[in-house]
Amino acid sequence: MKNGKLQAAVIGCGSISKVHIIAIQTLADVEIAAVCDIKPDRAQAAAEATGAKAYGDWHEVVALPEIDVVHICLPHYLHAPVAIEALGNGKNVLTEKPMATTVADARKMIEASEKEGAGTLGVIFQNRYNAAVQKALEIVKSGEMGEFKGARAEVSWTRSRSYYVDSGWRGSKLTEGAGSLINQAIHTLDLLSYIGGPIEKVRGAVFTGLLENDIEVEDNAMGVAIYEGGQRAVIHTTNNYVADAPVEVELQMEKGVLKLYGNNLFKVEKDSFELIARGENKSVVGKAYWGSSHGTQIEDYYSCIRRGEKFWIDGRSGLPALALVCAIVQSSEEKRWVTLEKA
Repeated sequence: MKNGKLQAAVIGCGSISKVHIIAIQTLADVEIAAVCDIKPDRAQAAAEATGAKAYGDWHEVVALPEIDVVHICLPHYLHAPVAIEALGNGKNVLTEKPMATTVADARKMIEASEKEGAGTLGVIFQNRYNAAVQKALEIVKSGEMGEFKGARAEVSWTRSRSYYVDSGWRGSKLTEGAGSLINQAIHTLDLLSYIGGPIEKVRGAVFTGLLENDIEVEDNAMGVAIYEGGQRAVIHTTNNYVADAPVEVELQMEKGVLKLYGNNLFKVEKDSFELIARGENKSVVGKAYWGSSHGTQIEDYYSCIRRGEKFWIDGRSGLPALALVCAIVQSSEEKRWVTLEKA
């Protein structure tokens, strides 16, 4: 801490970093002291936007004694090693999703975060903060619509060849980990367990459709998941649609249906649709479908740090979505039901 302000470092200066930077800049007691990217032009642009010092080596940044919080906005395969090293240096870490590319690496992150002297680990799942999601959770937990019976999740988006090829890391199993499941649908998969409870097992299938000659990962996936309570969910995700359609999560309840459509929540009874929670349709910066709750989560994370409290979306809370992604891919490869791994 310097001059009464927590000192933050943003590692990775691509598109999503801008969301973090703007959110941090709204906090009066936080200062961005370091930005880092292997591309000098991106690091310099971020430095000019923040007044921070630019770095090209993340190892150097996580070792800086003045840094209190590290924001990880890097390609997926770097989330675990950067987080583990930063936590080992006593830094607080807030990482973008997915927390890792494998459950094994996610476990290592959790272990690192729970060692004596480690900082606080947080995982970005900003959609949990959406007003519509919070209202749906409230209704499910209260029992006002009876018991939760099952769910349906649909993510139909579009991604071009250049989206993968130009990035230098997307589309590779080693560096991205998976495709539409881990990059586009993981927020929605997270909501399935966040609202409905723990998922026990899944039977899934993945394939590469329009981009089969360009990428190693799936651009289409489906699955049938069984909750620990016996309910089931069906999952469909694709990057082969012609547009980025609003995400849909349908919750079948004993006395009706709750339908999350984009940022809004509807109650469906017979043929009647009632809007019961309206979300914001804007983003802090960048793509609207990223949602508008990044800033809310980042502010909440810093509040927990200031109070010396455990952050609620930590490694153990962030793991189920990744475990579901990995289980669907494994199920497709092995053509069998796969039980989700736990921390």
